[in-house]
Amino acid sequence: MYRIETPFETVVDGLTLPECPRWQEGALHFADILQGQVFRMQPGQSSELIHQSADDFTGGIGFLPGGNPIVVHSKTRQLVRIGEPAGRRYADLTGLCRWVLNDMITANGFAYVSQPGFDIWSAPAQGFPPETELLLVAPDGTSSIAASSMMSPNGMAVSPDGLTIYVAECTAMCISAFSINPQSGALSSRRIFARLPDGAVPDGICLDSEGAVWAAAPVAVRATGVGEGPGVLRLAPDGSATHVVRVDAGRRVVACAFGGPDRSDLYVCTVGNFDDEHGFVPGQGRIERVPLPFRGAGSP
Repeated sequence: MYRIETPFETVVDGLTLPECPRWQEGALHFADILQGQVFRMQPGQSSELIHQSADDFTGGIGFLPGGNPIVVHSKTRQLVRIGEPAGRRYADLTGLCRWVLNDMITANGFAYVSQPGFDIWSAPAQGFPPETELLLVAPDGTSSIAASSMMSPNGMAVSPDGLTIYVAECTAMCISAFSINPQSGALSSRRIFARLPDGAVPDGICLDSEGAVWAAAPVAVRATGVGEGPGVLRLAPDGSATHVVRVDAGRRVVACAFGGPDRSDLYVCTVGNFDDEHGFVPGQGRIERVPLPFRGAGSP
């Protein structure tokens, strides 16, 4: 596995838990989950706050066919339109999600929403959490189950043609793939795209133009317990791990997305070291960027 040594540039700092980066219409969008915020940043400019939740954590960011953004409100289990007065509700998922929502990706007018299967904000999971569901929201806001028997589904990515979705299953330590029916949003033909090496646990993911998945892996499960993950892994279409991008010592990467004019910059969301998921320190979160000899494809 080739180790990419190119140093990162910090483009935003002072965050708490940056997550869910999305390159859309020439700008990077990202959430600061624990602050309930969503930002938009054009290259060379300061980040602009475009959404603030007064009493919830923000999660995944998606875009409707007209380009209007929507965002996950995790604890209240809602999808909310960004830019509407006070954040108008787009979909209510309380009937399908018992605990909290996590990430989201949009394709063909449909939204796919992940959930960890336990209340990640209240207490760490004791052992592996139970299987849970990936959720589907139709263009009219109605919701249903897209896939069952998922192991803590988290980050997602969609192929350029909108016909394949990739899902990071944290506690299975793998990337799963499904075929998408673009008319109904239904998923089928579930398969394992790749298993992460050395106990690495995938979080946010993105794609490159060669059909590989790039997976941020902040932690790894080892015989001695859960420890620091490898960074960002490139998983080729044959399932092999071909490249790893390491972040600075004492930091962990939780999500990634390609951006820039030719989508050859990898943007990563990083935080300081933590002992568990409640160890995020305000002010230590960053958006960092590194140029790579690859180009992003699909969404995010």
